[in-house]
Amino acid sequence: MTTKMTPKDKRVTIQARTDAETKEQARQTFEAMGMDLSTGINIYLKQVVREGRLPFTPSAADPLEATLADALADVKAGRTERYQSMTDYQAAMDQL
Repeated sequence: MTTKMTPKDKRVTIQARTDAETKEQARQTFEAMGMDLSTGINIYLKQVVREGRLPFTPSAADPLEATLADALADVKAGRTERYQSMTDYQAAMDQL
């Protein structure tokens, strides 16, 4: 008698370490999408295999540094506003 293995029979366990907060946030995110953590991780792995790359572009760039550089460029170019009071400033921000 021959037993045919289904894809489910071929499943293996992967162990990975992460911090508790990241794990919990990921679990909650996947739960909000209607899946458990294992399913979310499997979707990620299958996407990596399908695309032959990470499904996002990793970057060492610090977004805060880029924002600061943009702000400094605005100041140097004179793209700033001055307000006479905090009330005036808040009113301008409310209009954005």
